[in-house]
Amino acid sequence: MTPAEQAAYARGVGEARQMAMIAAISIEARDDHREVRQQAASAALHGLAEGLEQLVPQKPATGA
Repeated sequence: MTPAEQAAYARGVGEARQMAMIAAISIEARDDHREVRQQAASAALHGLAEGLEQLVPQKPATGA
């Protein structure tokens, strides 16, 4: 991938992760957030966000 393609990929994955977190937090703020279905949806969205974080390549640390 070119550097521009890599940047676009990382940006897209980052935005998808943010949207998953927003959706999970929105579910947690609902009045019915204690229902099993809502808890499962929130947990799945948190898991999706964590998984997406793994798709973004981490820059190697520069040793000093």
